[in-house]
Amino acid sequence: MSTDPTGFLYPFLGAEEKGLDVVLADVSASTHRKGQDVIELRRAIDVDAVLDCGLAIRERLERGGRLIAFGNGGSSTDAQDVVGDCLARGWPAVALTNDAATITAVGNDVGYDKVFARQLIPLARAEDVALAISTSGSSPNIVAGLEEAHRRGMLTCGITGYDGGRLAELDWLDRLFVVRNDYIPRLQEAHATIYHLLLEVIGEKP
Repeated sequence: MSTDPTGFLYPFLGAEEKGLDVVLADVSASTHRKGQDVIELRRAIDVDAVLDCGLAIRERLERGGRLIAFGNGGSSTDAQDVVGDCLARGWPAVALTNDAATITAVGNDVGYDKVFARQLIPLARAEDVALAISTSGSSPNIVAGLEEAHRRGMLTCGITGYDGGRLAELDWLDRLFVVRNDYIPRLQEAHATIYHLLLEVIGEKP
Protein backbone atom coordinates (compact mmCIF):
# COMPACT_ATOMS: atom_id res chain seq x y z
CA MET A 1 0.00 0.00 0.00
CA SER A 2 1.23 3.48 -0.90
CA THR A 3 2.17 5.76 2.00
CA ASP A 4 1.84 8.89 -0.13
CA PRO A 5 -1.18 10.81 1.26
CA THR A 6 -1.56 12.70 -2.03
CA GLY A 7 -1.48 9.58 -4.19
CA PHE A 8 -5.23 9.70 -4.81
CA LEU A 9 -4.84 12.96 -6.72
CA TYR A 10 -2.87 11.37 -9.56
CA PRO A 11 -3.29 7.60 -9.33
CA PHE A 12 -1.68 7.14 -12.75
CA LEU A 13 1.66 8.21 -11.27
CA GLY A 14 1.95 5.00 -9.25
CA ALA A 15 5.07 2.86 -9.02
CA GLU A 16 3.68 0.38 -11.55
CA GLU A 17 4.11 2.83 -14.42
CA LYS A 18 6.95 1.72 -16.68
CA GLY A 19 7.91 4.75 -18.70
CA LEU A 20 7.71 8.48 -19.09
CA ASP A 21 5.66 8.19 -22.29
CA VAL A 22 2.96 6.24 -20.47
CA VAL A 23 2.84 8.77 -17.63
CA LEU A 24 2.64 11.71 -20.03
CA ALA A 25 -0.13 10.00 -22.01
CA ASP A 26 -2.12 9.44 -18.82
CA VAL A 27 -1.63 13.04 -17.69
CA SER A 28 -2.76 14.26 -21.11
CA ALA A 29 -5.85 12.04 -21.03
CA SER A 30 -6.72 13.17 -17.50
CA THR A 31 -6.37 16.84 -18.45
CA HIS A 32 -8.54 16.30 -21.52
CA ARG A 33 -11.25 14.59 -19.45
CA LYS A 34 -11.28 17.43 -16.92
CA GLY A 35 -11.55 19.99 -19.70
CA GLN A 36 -14.42 18.12 -21.35
CA ASP A 37 -16.26 17.82 -18.05
CA VAL A 38 -16.19 21.55 -17.35
CA ILE A 39 -17.04 22.40 -20.97
CA GLU A 40 -20.19 20.27 -20.68
CA LEU A 41 -21.15 22.00 -17.42
CA ARG A 42 -20.59 25.42 -18.94
CA ARG A 43 -22.72 24.54 -21.97
CA ALA A 44 -25.59 23.71 -19.60
CA ILE A 45 -25.61 27.23 -18.10
CA ASP A 46 -28.85 29.07 -18.85
CA VAL A 47 -27.43 32.25 -20.40
CA ASP A 48 -30.86 33.88 -20.63
CA ALA A 49 -31.24 33.44 -16.86
CA VAL A 50 -27.76 34.90 -16.38
CA LEU A 51 -28.72 37.93 -18.46
CA ASP A 52 -31.94 38.41 -16.49
CA CYS A 53 -30.13 38.09 -13.15
CA GLY A 54 -27.28 40.39 -14.19
CA LEU A 55 -29.72 43.10 -15.26
CA ALA A 56 -31.66 42.74 -12.00
CA ILE A 57 -28.43 43.12 -10.01
CA ARG A 58 -27.37 46.16 -12.02
CA GLU A 59 -30.76 47.77 -11.42
CA ARG A 60 -30.25 47.44 -7.65
CA LEU A 61 -26.71 48.78 -7.90
CA GLU A 62 -27.88 51.77 -9.92
CA ARG A 63 -30.35 52.53 -7.12
CA GLY A 64 -27.43 52.79 -4.72
CA GLY A 65 -27.38 49.21 -3.53
CA ARG A 66 -24.40 46.97 -2.87
CA LEU A 67 -23.55 43.43 -3.85
CA ILE A 68 -23.09 41.41 -0.66
CA ALA A 69 -21.61 37.95 -1.28
CA PHE A 70 -20.89 35.01 1.00
CA GLY A 71 -19.99 31.32 1.01
CA ASN A 72 -18.00 28.66 2.85
CA GLY A 73 -14.60 27.17 2.03
CA GLY A 74 -13.79 27.43 -1.65
CA SER A 75 -17.07 29.26 -2.15
CA SER A 76 -15.89 31.92 0.31
CA THR A 77 -12.97 32.67 -2.01
CA ASP A 78 -15.44 32.78 -4.92
CA ALA A 79 -17.47 35.34 -2.96
CA GLN A 80 -14.32 37.39 -2.40
CA ASP A 81 -13.43 37.08 -6.08
CA VAL A 82 -16.79 38.31 -7.37
CA VAL A 83 -16.73 41.20 -4.87
CA GLY A 84 -13.21 42.18 -5.91
CA ASP A 85 -14.23 42.20 -9.57
CA CYS A 86 -17.38 44.16 -8.77
CA LEU A 87 -15.35 46.79 -6.90
CA ALA A 88 -12.93 46.98 -9.84
CA ARG A 89 -15.89 47.88 -12.05
CA GLY A 90 -16.74 50.76 -9.72
CA TRP A 91 -19.73 49.19 -7.94
CA PRO A 92 -19.99 48.93 -4.14
CA ALA A 93 -19.64 45.37 -2.87
CA VAL A 94 -18.91 43.49 0.35
CA ALA A 95 -17.72 39.93 1.00
CA LEU A 96 -19.02 38.76 4.39
CA THR A 97 -16.12 36.30 4.63
CA ASN A 98 -13.53 39.09 4.74
CA ASP A 99 -14.15 40.04 8.37
CA ALA A 100 -12.45 37.26 10.33
CA ALA A 101 -13.05 38.99 13.68
CA THR A 102 -16.80 39.12 13.15
CA ILE A 103 -17.00 35.58 11.77
CA THR A 104 -15.08 34.10 14.68
CA ALA A 105 -16.95 36.18 17.26
CA VAL A 106 -20.39 35.22 15.95
CA GLY A 107 -19.30 31.63 15.40
CA ASN A 108 -18.04 31.38 18.97
CA ASP A 109 -20.73 33.40 20.76
CA VAL A 110 -23.86 32.64 18.75
CA GLY A 111 -23.17 29.78 16.35
CA TYR A 112 -21.56 29.31 12.96
CA ASP A 113 -24.97 28.94 11.36
CA LYS A 114 -25.54 32.66 12.06
CA VAL A 115 -22.22 34.11 10.80
CA PHE A 116 -23.79 35.61 7.67
CA ALA A 117 -27.27 36.41 8.94
CA ARG A 118 -25.95 38.37 11.92
CA GLN A 119 -23.73 40.48 9.64
CA LEU A 120 -26.69 41.31 7.42
CA ILE A 121 -28.75 42.67 10.33
CA PRO A 122 -26.72 45.92 10.53
CA LEU A 123 -25.45 45.94 6.94
CA ALA A 124 -28.37 45.05 4.68
CA ARG A 125 -30.65 47.52 2.94
CA ALA A 126 -33.60 46.80 0.69
CA GLU A 127 -31.77 47.97 -2.43
CA ASP A 128 -28.84 45.56 -1.82
CA VAL A 129 -28.18 42.21 -3.47
CA ALA A 130 -27.35 39.01 -1.58
CA LEU A 131 -25.29 36.54 -3.62
CA ALA A 132 -24.78 33.20 -1.87
CA ILE A 133 -22.41 30.63 -3.34
CA SER A 134 -22.63 27.06 -2.05
CA THR A 135 -21.58 23.77 -3.60
CA SER A 136 -24.20 21.77 -1.68
CA GLY A 137 -26.92 24.42 -1.43
CA SER A 138 -27.74 23.14 2.04
CA SER A 139 -25.29 24.82 4.42
CA PRO A 140 -27.30 26.17 7.38
CA ASN A 141 -25.44 29.49 7.45
CA ILE A 142 -26.09 30.02 3.72
CA VAL A 143 -29.80 29.34 4.12
CA ALA A 144 -29.98 31.57 7.24
CA GLY A 145 -28.14 34.36 5.43
CA LEU A 146 -30.54 34.28 2.50
CA GLU A 147 -33.52 34.15 4.85
CA GLU A 148 -32.28 37.31 6.57
CA ALA A 149 -31.65 38.95 3.20
CA HIS A 150 -35.19 38.09 2.09
CA ARG A 151 -36.66 39.52 5.29
CA ARG A 152 -34.89 42.79 4.55
CA GLY A 153 -36.15 43.03 0.97
CA MET A 154 -32.81 42.33 -0.71
CA LEU A 155 -32.56 40.72 -4.14
CA THR A 156 -31.63 37.13 -3.24
CA CYS A 157 -29.44 35.11 -5.62
CA GLY A 158 -27.82 31.70 -5.22
CA ILE A 159 -25.27 29.64 -7.11
CA THR A 160 -25.07 26.01 -6.10
CA GLY A 161 -24.36 22.45 -7.22
CA TYR A 162 -25.72 18.91 -6.84
CA ASP A 163 -29.54 19.14 -7.13
CA GLY A 164 -29.75 22.60 -5.59
CA GLY A 165 -30.06 21.34 -2.03
CA ARG A 166 -32.18 23.36 0.40
CA LEU A 167 -31.86 26.47 -1.76
CA ALA A 168 -33.97 24.76 -4.44
CA GLU A 169 -36.77 24.47 -1.86
CA LEU A 170 -36.91 28.22 -1.15
CA ASP A 171 -39.80 29.39 -3.32
CA TRP A 172 -39.10 33.04 -2.46
CA LEU A 173 -35.49 32.95 -3.72
CA ASP A 174 -35.29 35.48 -6.56
CA ARG A 175 -32.63 33.79 -8.69
CA LEU A 176 -30.97 30.37 -8.47
CA PHE A 177 -28.33 28.74 -10.66
CA VAL A 178 -27.78 25.01 -10.13
CA VAL A 179 -24.72 23.28 -11.60
CA ARG A 180 -25.98 19.70 -11.62
CA ASN A 181 -22.81 17.89 -10.72
CA ASP A 182 -21.38 16.36 -7.55
CA TYR A 183 -17.66 16.73 -8.28
CA ILE A 184 -16.73 19.90 -6.44
CA PRO A 185 -13.65 21.03 -8.44
CA ARG A 186 -15.59 20.93 -11.72
CA LEU A 187 -18.77 22.51 -10.40
CA GLN A 188 -16.78 25.31 -8.76
CA GLU A 189 -15.20 26.05 -12.12
CA ALA A 190 -18.71 26.33 -13.54
CA HIS A 191 -19.69 28.56 -10.60
CA ALA A 192 -16.84 30.90 -11.52
CA THR A 193 -18.09 30.98 -15.10
CA ILE A 194 -21.59 31.94 -13.92
CA TYR A 195 -20.53 34.83 -11.72
CA HIS A 196 -18.06 36.14 -14.27
CA LEU A 197 -20.87 36.12 -16.86
CA LEU A 198 -23.01 38.03 -14.35
CA LEU A 199 -20.23 40.58 -14.00
CA GLU A 200 -20.08 40.98 -17.78
CA VAL A 201 -23.80 41.76 -17.81
CA ILE A 202 -23.52 44.15 -14.85
CA GLY A 203 -20.69 45.97 -16.61
CA GLU A 204 -18.83 49.07 -15.50
CA LYS A 205 -20.27 51.81 -13.34
CA PRO A 206 -20.80 54.93 -15.51
